[in-house]
Amino acid sequence: MPSYDLLCSDCGHKFSVFCSISAKDQQRCPSCDSPNIKTRFTAVNVSGTGSKSGSNSSSSFSAPRTTGFG
Repeated sequence: MPSYDLLCSDCGHKFSVFCSISAKDQQRCPSCDSPNIKTRFTAVNVSGTGSKSGSNSSSSFSAPRTTGFG
């Protein structure tokens, strides 16, 4: 199951939930109990290193870092 970063349209509270896609649409704000929730799009950090046999090269990718959630 995926994790979703959500934002309450009424009070501005930011929160995360770990649920199915269908359950995401039924979430309510834990702060004010409003059903007016929007999905927040946040960056995902991905990094890795790899090398091919017979080669001294390695590659790495890093997504932009965010200042934190919340």
